[in-house]
Amino acid sequence: MTKFRVTAVCGLALLAGACASNVYQVENPSCEPQSSYAKYGRDGHQDTTYLVAVMAGHSAHDAALLSFYNQAADDVWFRFSAPPLTFWGSVTDWGYRHRIIGVLHSLHGGDAGAVTHRQQSLASAISRADDADPDYYWQTGLMLHALGDSFAHTRTDGTAYGELYGHAFDGHTPDIVGERPELYLSYVQTMFDALSAGAAGDEQALEDYKQTIRGLMGSDPEAFTGAIHAAREEIETTPVFDCEALADRLTMREVSAFLRRLEDDAL
Repeated sequence: MTKFRVTAVCGLALLAGACASNVYQVENPSCEPQSSYAKYGRDGHQDTTYLVAVMAGHSAHDAALLSFYNQAADDVWFRFSAPPLTFWGSVTDWGYRHRIIGVLHSLHGGDAGAVTHRQQSLASAISRADDADPDYYWQTGLMLHALGDSFAHTRTDGTAYGELYGHAFDGHTPDIVGERPELYLSYVQTMFDALSAGAAGDEQALEDYKQTIRGLMGSDPEAFTGAIHAAREEIETTPVFDCEALADRLTMREVSAFLRRLEDDAL
C-alpha cells in the first residue's frame, strides 16, 4: 500500500473514530462475560464455529481461538468488515477492497456452480491447514469466515451477491440463521467435515445438534439464535483471552497477503 493510501486510510479511520472496533469485548464470551446476547450476526460465525470445532475434536481453547478469528472479520470493523471497505476501499485500494469483500466475505457474484466450487475449495483448504503453523488460528479463522459467508451471502436462486454493494438491498436477512435453516445445516456439516479431518469428531453430537435445529423449522428466527447460544453454553468452559492482543495480530498487510494466496491457490 502506498504512502498516500496509508495516509488516506488513517485519515478515514480518525473520522470513523477508531481503526478497530472492540465490540468483541462485550459480545464474545472468550473476551469477557456477556451482558447481553446479540439477536443476529454472532450465532452463525462466532458461536457456531465454537460448537462445531468442539464437536469436530478440537479443545475448548482451540475452538475459542478459531471462533474469535472467524468473528474478527466483522468485529475488527474498519480494517476487515465489508461495509466500511465498500466505501474507503473504493477510494484508496481496489485490490485490498476485492480481497476483503470478494474473498474474505465471499461476495464474489458467481453463479450456483461457482458458489459450490468456492464452498468445496474453502473446506479443502481448511482441512489441509496445519495446526502446528504459528499462523494457523488466525488464518483458519478467516477461512472459516469465508466459508460461512459462502453459504450466507447467496440469493434464493443459489447465486452469490457481488462485490459492488453486497446484500445491502436485502438488509441483514441473508445473515440470519433462522431465515434459511436448511442452508445453515449444510454449512454446519461442511465445517464439521473440514475441521474433523485428522481429528476424532463426535458424529453423534453433531447429529443431535442438527436435530435440535431441524426441530425449530417454522419458528421465529430468534428461536434459532437462542438455541445456538444455549448449545454453546452447555459445552463452554469459557477460556478467556487478551482479545486486544489477538486483534492486534491481524495486520492489513498480512491479511491481504494471505487472502491473495488463498484466492490464487484455492479459489
